[in-house]
Amino acid sequence: MQINTNLFAQAAPAILLLSFGELLLMSHDSRKKEDKRNIFNSVIIGLVFLMLSFPLKTIPFLIFTWIHQYRLFNFEQNTWWALILCLIFTDLSGYWLHRLHHVSRFFWASHRVHHSSETYSYLSAARESWVGFYTGAFMIWGWIPFLGFSPELLIYAKSINTLYQYAMHTELIRKLPRWYESFFNTPSHHRVHHSSEVQDLDMNCGNMLIIWDKIFGTFKEEPDNAVHHYGLTKKISSPNPVNINFSEFAYIIRDLKKSPKMRDKLMYIFGPPGWSHDGSTKTAKQLRKELAGDTDIAIDKVGSPIKIPDSRFQIPDPAEYQSGTRNQEYGIT
Repeated sequence: MQINTNLFAQAAPAILLLSFGELLLMSHDSRKKEDKRNIFNSVIIGLVFLMLSFPLKTIPFLIFTWIHQYRLFNFEQNTWWALILCLIFTDLSGYWLHRLHHVSRFFWASHRVHHSSETYSYLSAARESWVGFYTGAFMIWGWIPFLGFSPELLIYAKSINTLYQYAMHTELIRKLPRWYESFFNTPSHHRVHHSSEVQDLDMNCGNMLIIWDKIFGTFKEEPDNAVHHYGLTKKISSPNPVNINFSEFAYIIRDLKKSPKMRDKLMYIFGPPGWSHDGSTKTAKQLRKELAGDTDIAIDKVGSPIKIPDSRFQIPDPAEYQSGTRNQEYGIT
Protein backbone atom coordinates (compact mmCIF):
# COMPACT_ATOMS: atom_id res chain seq x y z
CA MET A 1 0.00 0.00 0.00
CA GLN A 2 1.37 3.39 -1.03
CA ILE A 3 0.86 6.29 1.39
CA ASN A 4 0.14 9.54 -0.44
CA THR A 5 0.52 12.62 1.77
CA ASN A 6 -0.45 14.90 -1.16
CA LEU A 7 -3.81 13.23 -1.74
CA PHE A 8 -5.89 16.33 -0.99
CA ALA A 9 -3.84 18.58 -3.28
CA GLN A 10 -4.08 16.07 -6.12
CA ALA A 11 -7.85 15.86 -5.70
CA ALA A 12 -8.28 19.66 -5.88
CA PRO A 13 -9.00 19.81 -9.66
CA ALA A 14 -11.72 17.16 -9.34
CA ILE A 15 -13.22 19.07 -6.40
CA LEU A 16 -13.37 22.26 -8.46
CA LEU A 17 -15.01 20.51 -11.42
CA LEU A 18 -17.57 18.82 -9.18
CA SER A 19 -18.33 22.09 -7.37
CA PHE A 20 -18.97 24.12 -10.49
CA GLY A 21 -20.79 21.22 -12.17
CA GLU A 22 -23.22 21.17 -9.26
CA LEU A 23 -23.47 24.96 -9.48
CA LEU A 24 -24.66 24.69 -13.09
CA LEU A 25 -27.30 22.15 -12.10
CA MET A 26 -28.45 24.36 -9.21
CA SER A 27 -28.82 27.35 -11.55
CA HIS A 28 -31.79 25.57 -13.16
CA ASP A 29 -33.55 25.12 -9.84
CA SER A 30 -34.77 28.42 -8.40
CA ARG A 31 -35.26 26.89 -4.94
CA LYS A 32 -31.55 26.14 -4.63
CA LYS A 33 -30.00 28.86 -6.75
CA GLU A 34 -26.77 30.38 -5.46
CA ASP A 35 -26.60 34.16 -5.50
CA LYS A 36 -23.44 35.87 -6.70
CA ARG A 37 -22.45 37.20 -3.28
CA ASN A 38 -22.69 33.74 -1.72
CA ILE A 39 -20.57 32.27 -4.52
CA PHE A 40 -17.99 35.06 -4.17
CA ASN A 41 -17.73 34.57 -0.41
CA SER A 42 -17.33 30.79 -0.72
CA VAL A 43 -14.66 31.04 -3.43
CA ILE A 44 -12.61 33.74 -1.65
CA ILE A 45 -12.83 32.02 1.73
CA GLY A 46 -11.79 28.71 0.18
CA LEU A 47 -8.88 30.16 -1.82
CA VAL A 48 -7.45 32.09 1.14
CA PHE A 49 -7.81 28.99 3.33
CA LEU A 50 -5.80 26.94 0.81
CA MET A 51 -3.08 29.59 0.57
CA LEU A 52 -2.78 29.70 4.36
CA SER A 53 -3.08 26.00 5.07
CA PHE A 54 -0.39 24.62 2.76
CA PRO A 55 2.51 26.54 4.40
CA LEU A 56 1.19 25.79 7.89
CA LYS A 57 0.47 22.08 7.45
CA THR A 58 4.15 21.24 8.08
CA ILE A 59 3.81 22.32 11.73
CA PRO A 60 1.34 19.56 12.74
CA PHE A 61 3.44 17.08 10.75
CA LEU A 62 6.59 18.05 12.68
CA ILE A 63 4.75 17.83 16.01
CA PHE A 64 3.27 14.44 15.12
CA THR A 65 6.75 13.27 14.08
CA TRP A 66 8.15 14.33 17.45
CA ILE A 67 5.34 12.53 19.29
CA HIS A 68 5.92 9.40 17.19
CA GLN A 69 9.40 9.05 18.69
CA TYR A 70 7.76 8.06 21.97
CA ARG A 71 5.22 5.64 20.42
CA LEU A 72 3.85 2.77 22.46
CA PHE A 73 3.87 0.19 19.67
CA ASN A 74 5.81 -0.62 16.51
CA PHE A 75 3.94 -2.24 13.65
CA GLU A 76 3.96 -2.37 9.85
CA GLN A 77 2.49 0.87 8.49
CA ASN A 78 1.99 -0.05 4.83
CA THR A 79 -0.81 -2.54 5.41
CA TRP A 80 -4.54 -2.35 4.79
CA TRP A 81 -5.40 -3.11 8.42
CA ALA A 82 -3.15 -0.27 9.67
CA LEU A 83 -4.94 2.16 7.34
CA ILE A 84 -8.38 0.94 8.45
CA LEU A 85 -7.48 1.33 12.14
CA CYS A 86 -5.95 4.75 11.53
CA LEU A 87 -9.08 5.86 9.63
CA ILE A 88 -11.30 4.74 12.52
CA PHE A 89 -9.14 6.46 15.15
CA THR A 90 -8.85 9.59 13.01
CA ASP A 91 -12.61 9.67 12.56
CA LEU A 92 -13.27 9.22 16.29
CA SER A 93 -11.00 12.19 17.06
CA GLY A 94 -12.66 14.15 14.27
CA TYR A 95 -16.07 13.55 15.82
CA TRP A 96 -14.99 14.89 19.21
CA LEU A 97 -13.24 17.87 17.65
CA HIS A 98 -16.31 18.69 15.59
CA ARG A 99 -18.49 18.39 18.66
CA LEU A 100 -16.08 20.62 20.59
CA HIS A 101 -16.39 23.22 17.83
CA HIS A 102 -20.11 23.37 18.59
CA VAL A 103 -20.07 23.31 22.39
CA SER A 104 -17.18 25.70 23.12
CA ARG A 105 -17.47 29.25 21.88
CA PHE A 106 -13.69 29.64 21.50
CA PHE A 107 -13.70 26.88 18.88
CA TRP A 108 -17.08 27.87 17.45
CA ALA A 109 -15.68 31.31 16.65
CA SER A 110 -13.46 29.75 13.99
CA HIS A 111 -15.81 26.94 12.93
CA ARG A 112 -18.72 29.36 12.44
CA VAL A 113 -17.47 30.26 8.96
CA HIS A 114 -18.24 26.73 7.77
CA HIS A 115 -21.91 27.16 8.67
CA SER A 116 -22.26 30.65 7.22
CA SER A 117 -23.51 29.75 3.73
CA GLU A 118 -27.27 29.98 3.29
CA THR A 119 -27.17 27.31 0.61
CA TYR A 120 -25.88 23.77 0.96
CA SER A 121 -23.53 22.73 -1.82
CA TYR A 122 -20.07 21.45 -2.66
CA LEU A 123 -19.02 25.07 -3.08
CA SER A 124 -20.16 25.96 0.44
CA ALA A 125 -17.93 23.15 1.78
CA ALA A 126 -14.95 25.34 0.83
CA ARG A 127 -15.76 27.70 3.69
CA GLU A 128 -13.02 26.84 6.16
CA SER A 129 -11.64 29.12 8.86
CA TRP A 130 -8.55 31.20 8.15
CA VAL A 131 -7.55 31.06 11.83
CA GLY A 132 -8.70 27.61 12.92
CA PHE A 133 -5.11 26.35 12.86
CA TYR A 134 -4.12 28.77 15.62
CA THR A 135 -6.57 27.23 18.09
CA GLY A 136 -4.29 24.19 18.27
CA ALA A 137 -7.25 21.93 17.56
CA PHE A 138 -5.08 19.63 15.44
CA MET A 139 -3.53 18.28 18.66
CA ILE A 140 -6.64 16.16 19.19
CA TRP A 141 -5.02 13.71 16.74
CA GLY A 142 -1.76 13.65 18.73
CA TRP A 143 -2.60 10.38 20.49
CA ILE A 144 -2.61 8.51 17.16
CA PRO A 145 1.14 8.82 16.42
CA PHE A 146 1.76 8.21 20.13
CA LEU A 147 -0.07 4.91 19.73
CA GLY A 148 2.28 3.96 16.91
CA PHE A 149 0.83 5.18 13.61
CA SER A 150 3.30 7.12 11.49
CA PRO A 151 2.69 10.84 10.79
CA GLU A 152 2.56 10.01 7.06
CA LEU A 153 -0.22 7.47 7.61
CA LEU A 154 -2.10 9.91 9.84
CA ILE A 155 -1.92 12.69 7.22
CA TYR A 156 -3.08 10.20 4.57
CA ALA A 157 -6.04 9.12 6.72
CA LYS A 158 -6.94 12.73 7.50
CA SER A 159 -6.89 13.56 3.77
CA ILE A 160 -9.29 10.69 3.02
CA ASN A 161 -11.47 11.89 5.90
CA THR A 162 -11.53 15.46 4.58
CA LEU A 163 -12.37 14.41 1.02
CA TYR A 164 -15.18 12.21 2.28
CA GLN A 165 -16.67 15.09 4.25
CA TYR A 166 -16.53 17.33 1.19
CA ALA A 167 -18.76 14.84 -0.64
CA MET A 168 -21.44 15.20 2.08
CA HIS A 169 -22.25 18.80 1.13
CA THR A 170 -24.96 18.42 -1.48
CA GLU A 171 -28.73 18.35 -1.84
CA LEU A 172 -28.54 16.46 -5.13
CA ILE A 173 -28.19 13.15 -3.25
CA ARG A 174 -31.25 12.51 -1.12
CA LYS A 175 -30.92 9.08 0.53
CA LEU A 176 -28.42 6.26 0.16
CA PRO A 177 -29.16 2.56 0.90
CA ARG A 178 -30.37 2.05 4.45
CA TRP A 179 -27.44 -0.16 5.44
CA TYR A 180 -25.05 2.59 4.38
CA GLU A 181 -27.04 5.33 6.12
CA SER A 182 -26.91 3.23 9.32
CA PHE A 183 -23.12 3.29 9.64
CA PHE A 184 -21.73 6.09 7.50
CA ASN A 185 -22.21 9.82 7.34
CA THR A 186 -24.24 10.80 4.28
CA PRO A 187 -25.54 14.00 2.65
CA SER A 188 -28.85 13.33 4.39
CA HIS A 189 -27.26 13.17 7.86
CA HIS A 190 -25.02 16.15 7.22
CA ARG A 191 -27.87 18.34 5.95
CA VAL A 192 -29.36 18.02 9.43
CA HIS A 193 -26.05 19.18 10.88
CA HIS A 194 -26.05 22.30 8.70
CA SER A 195 -29.70 23.11 9.35
CA SER A 196 -30.26 26.27 11.37
CA GLU A 197 -33.46 25.05 13.01
CA VAL A 198 -33.27 24.87 16.80
CA GLN A 199 -33.97 21.14 16.96
CA ASP A 200 -31.09 20.42 14.55
CA LEU A 201 -28.35 22.54 16.12
CA ASP A 202 -25.17 20.63 17.09
CA MET A 203 -26.52 17.29 15.84
CA ASN A 204 -24.77 14.73 13.56
CA CYS A 205 -21.16 15.75 14.23
CA GLY A 206 -19.69 12.61 12.65
CA ASN A 207 -17.08 12.88 9.90
CA MET A 208 -17.05 9.62 7.93
CA LEU A 209 -18.98 7.45 10.39
CA ILE A 210 -22.38 8.33 11.84
CA ILE A 211 -22.09 5.61 14.50
CA TRP A 212 -20.29 8.01 16.88
CA ASP A 213 -23.39 10.23 16.98
CA LYS A 214 -25.55 7.21 17.72
CA ILE A 215 -23.19 6.06 20.48
CA PHE A 216 -22.76 9.47 22.12
CA GLY A 217 -26.31 10.78 21.73
CA THR A 218 -26.03 13.45 19.03
CA PHE A 219 -27.78 11.63 16.16
CA LYS A 220 -30.88 12.98 14.43
CA GLU A 221 -32.54 11.37 11.42
CA GLU A 222 -33.50 13.58 8.50
CA PRO A 223 -37.27 13.37 7.94
CA ASP A 224 -38.43 12.34 4.49
CA ASN A 225 -38.89 15.30 2.13
CA ALA A 226 -37.37 17.65 4.73
CA VAL A 227 -36.80 21.26 3.67
CA HIS A 228 -33.95 22.83 5.61
CA HIS A 229 -32.95 26.42 6.28
CA TYR A 230 -29.19 26.73 6.15
CA GLY A 231 -26.73 29.28 7.43
CA LEU A 232 -26.32 30.89 10.82
CA THR A 233 -29.40 31.42 12.96
CA LYS A 234 -28.62 35.14 12.95
CA LYS A 235 -27.50 36.62 9.67
CA ILE A 236 -24.17 38.45 9.60
CA SER A 237 -24.99 42.10 9.05
CA SER A 238 -22.27 42.61 6.46
CA PRO A 239 -21.48 39.18 4.98
CA ASN A 240 -18.06 39.53 3.43
CA PRO A 241 -15.17 37.04 3.80
CA VAL A 242 -13.43 39.08 6.54
CA ASN A 243 -16.54 39.52 8.69
CA ILE A 244 -17.55 35.90 8.20
CA ASN A 245 -14.16 34.78 9.56
CA PHE A 246 -13.65 37.27 12.39
CA SER A 247 -16.96 38.74 13.57
CA GLU A 248 -17.53 36.15 16.31
CA PHE A 249 -14.19 37.01 17.88
CA ALA A 250 -15.35 40.63 18.06
CA TYR A 251 -18.59 39.52 19.74
CA ILE A 252 -16.59 37.58 22.34
CA ILE A 253 -14.58 40.69 23.19
CA ARG A 254 -17.81 42.66 23.44
CA ASP A 255 -19.39 40.13 25.79
CA LEU A 256 -16.36 40.06 28.10
CA LYS A 257 -17.38 43.52 29.26
CA LYS A 258 -20.78 42.35 30.46
CA SER A 259 -19.62 40.97 33.83
CA PRO A 260 -16.67 41.79 36.10
CA LYS A 261 -16.44 38.19 37.38
CA MET A 262 -13.56 36.10 36.04
CA ARG A 263 -15.71 32.97 35.93
CA ASP A 264 -18.23 34.73 33.70
CA LYS A 265 -15.46 35.99 31.41
CA LEU A 266 -14.08 32.48 31.04
CA MET A 267 -17.55 31.15 30.25
CA TYR A 268 -18.02 33.81 27.57
CA ILE A 269 -14.83 32.51 25.95
CA PHE A 270 -14.92 28.76 26.56
CA GLY A 271 -18.53 28.07 27.53
CA PRO A 272 -21.17 26.96 25.03
CA PRO A 273 -22.16 29.48 22.34
CA GLY A 274 -25.04 31.57 23.64
CA TRP A 275 -24.17 31.23 27.33
CA SER A 276 -24.77 34.42 29.30
CA HIS A 277 -24.43 35.24 32.99
CA ASP A 278 -27.81 36.98 33.09
CA GLY A 279 -29.83 34.73 30.78
CA SER A 280 -30.11 37.41 28.10
CA THR A 281 -28.85 34.95 25.49
CA LYS A 282 -29.33 31.20 25.40
CA THR A 283 -27.49 28.09 24.33
CA ALA A 284 -28.78 25.59 21.78
CA LYS A 285 -29.52 23.16 24.61
CA GLN A 286 -31.61 25.75 26.44
CA LEU A 287 -33.49 26.67 23.26
CA ARG A 288 -34.25 23.02 22.51
CA LYS A 289 -35.53 22.54 26.05
CA GLU A 290 -37.84 25.51 25.64
CA LEU A 291 -38.98 24.27 22.26
CA ALA A 292 -39.81 20.85 23.72
CA GLY A 293 -41.71 22.53 26.54
CA ASP A 294 -43.30 25.04 24.17
CA THR A 295 -42.31 27.95 26.42
CA ASP A 296 -40.86 31.31 25.47
CA ILE A 297 -40.68 30.29 21.79
CA ALA A 298 -42.02 32.71 19.23
CA ILE A 299 -44.79 31.37 17.00
CA ASP A 300 -45.31 32.36 13.39
CA LYS A 301 -48.62 33.18 11.70
CA VAL A 302 -49.48 29.54 11.03
CA GLY A 303 -48.74 28.43 14.57
CA SER A 304 -45.35 26.77 13.98
CA PRO A 305 -42.14 27.46 15.93
CA ILE A 306 -39.96 29.86 13.99
CA LYS A 307 -36.21 29.90 13.62
CA ILE A 308 -34.61 31.45 16.71
CA PRO A 309 -32.01 34.18 16.23
CA ASP A 310 -28.40 33.27 16.98
CA SER A 311 -28.08 32.72 20.71
CA ARG A 312 -25.18 35.15 20.90
CA PHE A 313 -27.68 37.99 20.43
CA GLN A 314 -30.63 39.29 22.35
CA ILE A 315 -33.76 37.27 21.70
CA PRO A 316 -36.27 39.78 20.28
CA ASP A 317 -39.81 40.32 21.40
CA PRO A 318 -42.14 37.72 19.79
CA ALA A 319 -44.53 40.57 18.99
CA GLU A 320 -42.00 41.88 16.53
CA TYR A 321 -42.29 38.63 14.62
CA GLN A 322 -46.05 38.82 14.59
CA SER A 323 -45.88 42.29 13.10
CA GLY A 324 -43.39 41.15 10.47
CA THR A 325 -40.82 43.83 11.32
CA ARG A 326 -38.08 41.27 12.00
CA ASN A 327 -38.88 38.78 9.25
CA GLN A 328 -36.51 40.16 6.65
CA GLU A 329 -33.62 40.54 9.09
CA TYR A 330 -33.83 36.93 10.28
CA GLY A 331 -34.82 35.35 7.00
CA ILE A 332 -38.25 34.19 8.17
CA THR A 333 -40.81 33.61 5.45
